[in-house]
Amino acid sequence: MSQHQDLVEIGHGRCGSVWAKRLSNDEYDNGNDNDNDNYTVIKRGDGTWHRSVTKEHEIHKHIARLVGVTASESIMNLITSTGYRVNIPAPIDFITLNSAKWDVLLPLLPPKYKPCIALENERIPPMRRRVRRLLAHTCYGTGGRGRLVQDEKLTAALLDAETNEQNCLVRPYLGRRRIQPKQGASATRPGRPQLVFVTLRNIPLHLDQIEELGLPVEQYAMAMADTMAFLHWEAEIDAADVEFVLAQPRQDQGQSAASSLSIGSKPFTSEGPFGSHAMWLVDFDCCEKMAMPTDDTDEMNLLTIAARAFWRNDPYYPRPPANHTPDSDLPDGKLWETFKKRYLATSGGILERKRKDKRVKTLPGKVMGMIENTRERWSRSVL
Repeated sequence: MSQHQDLVEIGHGRCGSVWAKRLSNDEYDNGNDNDNDNYTVIKRGDGTWHRSVTKEHEIHKHIARLVGVTASESIMNLITSTGYRVNIPAPIDFITLNSAKWDVLLPLLPPKYKPCIALENERIPPMRRRVRRLLAHTCYGTGGRGRLVQDEKLTAALLDAETNEQNCLVRPYLGRRRIQPKQGASATRPGRPQLVFVTLRNIPLHLDQIEELGLPVEQYAMAMADTMAFLHWEAEIDAADVEFVLAQPRQDQGQSAASSLSIGSKPFTSEGPFGSHAMWLVDFDCCEKMAMPTDDTDEMNLLTIAARAFWRNDPYYPRPPANHTPDSDLPDGKLWETFKKRYLATSGGILERKRKDKRVKTLPGKVMGMIENTRERWSRSVL
């Protein structure tokens, strides 16, 4: 990174803080900036002690390598031709505590910051201004009831907030509706709203909102299913705490290695401000390797690990219907069946290509069964 512009914090989580150069609205909307520094972010390992950017970098490189290696093989050709694209940000560099890069980076950070272990990754292009305006006017402060925000000052403040504008990414929650019917009430009678919007950074977009905005919810479900299948059976990791975000498509950077880091190839499109957009997969520091089983005990451990990772993550994936209910006839149940069917098909293709034994080939169906059967256990927080 060159020394002509300070870095701004565009994110902060348990693993650390994320910094990047400020983008103008033109760079948001057109993606025509020629400064390669604007295509990268720095993730500092200054979070909680039990979260490691070193581990994240290793898992990230493992996934990126497999995506590149398998891109020309049969199952990836199937996913590429029929699947919707999920981009993997390119891992660019691992910055050590004593790296000479800190001579450049430290002057761009606030004075209190010191060298630490950090990552340099490809930057996810944030949402365009027209999408931010839509989200602010239709989502912020409505309490899930679909009213427009009447406080123009609040709307203006949201759009003008410098830090929020630098990283407007959307989290698609296919497994949660913002308004839940009260027990015993009809589906048309809204209950108390669970969540409200408080920022334009990493906005959670719940299933009812995704439907109201006319976004391609089934396409999202199939893309997530392909990704989970790839992580489970190609990368052989549990996918714990990974995040899916909606943003702009990858910009043309003239970097062929980065441009190929994706699962699937078909773009997401929708009417209205979202238009053509992309899904990205991030945050790998909680992922753990899943050893393929050789006996019944190993198999049960794998199934438990996979189900626990599914239920403990934020509700990106569709959720299975409750046992002994007709939920499968409702939209949420049908969405789960779409996700499940796609996961099983993609998993089967991966394991067939890898010529795994009969026991391993039965695992995807058993993973889905374990997820379905542990719904009630998870609701009681005992998984």
